[in-house]
Amino acid sequence: MSSTEETSVVIVGAGAAGLTLATFLQTAGVACVVLERRDRAFIEVRQRAGVVDARGVRMFERWGLADQLLAGPVAQTIDYRINGVGRVFEITGDDGSEGRFCTQQMLVNNLLRELIDTREGDVRFGVTDVMIGNEDGPRPHVRYVQDGQANTVACDHIVGCDADRGVSRASIPPGILTTISHEFGYAWLAVLVETPVVGHPIMGASDHGFVAQLPRGPQRSRYYLQCALSDEPGDWSNERIWNEIRLRLHNDTITNAAVLDKEVVPLRSVVHSPMQYRNLYLAGDAAHLVPPTGAKGMNMALYDVDVLATALVSAVRDAETSALESYSDTVLPHTWRYQEFSAWMTDTMHDSGDPALHGDFRQMAARARLDELFDSPAAARLHSDYQRGVA
Repeated sequence: MSSTEETSVVIVGAGAAGLTLATFLQTAGVACVVLERRDRAFIEVRQRAGVVDARGVRMFERWGLADQLLAGPVAQTIDYRINGVGRVFEITGDDGSEGRFCTQQMLVNNLLRELIDTREGDVRFGVTDVMIGNEDGPRPHVRYVQDGQANTVACDHIVGCDADRGVSRASIPPGILTTISHEFGYAWLAVLVETPVVGHPIMGASDHGFVAQLPRGPQRSRYYLQCALSDEPGDWSNERIWNEIRLRLHNDTITNAAVLDKEVVPLRSVVHSPMQYRNLYLAGDAAHLVPPTGAKGMNMALYDVDVLATALVSAVRDAETSALESYSDTVLPHTWRYQEFSAWMTDTMHDSGDPALHGDFRQMAARARLDELFDSPAAARLHSDYQRGVA
């Protein structure tokens, strides 16, 4: 058996980008369907990096959703360390006020409750065999299978929020997109551990390599350890992980804790353009990737869906399509500004660490840049502006 139905917008992917876009459209009265290959329980516990920046907070406030989706006010801080010596950098609002702290995992769970439980939004989990129809024809459509049944949703617009390896971008014919990428030449071992961040989140440069500790809930955190591209998770025993954490943080008092997950993440930047083809629009990781050093991946995605939601509402409700037609041109300059910031942060934090990477000169020059961050008010303001998403 098969079924056919209609809606205004089909969103492929129920991560932070897809769920945010769906909630915005639902708020504006635009009908949409979200398709997700995983089940809801998996989405609720899946760990993803990122904290909503100040621009993102203002976006949710503008859509009237900040109180429902974001946690209470809190100052965002980072403890930058070089060989164990740290200095705390505080990221404040434009007027010195505190932002509203919300991690990606918190946001996703809040979105699931708001969109599905409160607003009865149409999110379909556990779908397979998704096929996008976006070529010549009477109307775009998406085909998929759920619970063994083939389904077709005809629509006006399709949005791909299904990450880097999803079907949305893959459905675009060869020769349409230009892909610009940069490989940084090293990777991170990402380790989820059963121990909370005590004090401030840490970004550390060490003669032995980069190290970071970032919160992933009240009792968990994720450590990142610079490693070779050729490394595999099996190369890193739990004992080796904790020994390297103690070595790079210059702290012998850190005790071993349960390691829940580990993976090797190559650091790279990618931009695909244009971010649209016919009636298909790409958002978030489907359109661009940044290294996690600058914590900008989710915020770039939120910027995409903010612009896209406004354009889709104008197109569906008012038949005004100019904003939708210029979507890619509108968001790409912002994408490249965040790419530049993320590359700057990545090079600075890693060059200032192990001199075997790029030599003593690059190490000392990078450390001078970090010193300027703390010693120069102008540099600190610019860095804070980037972190808050206003530069």
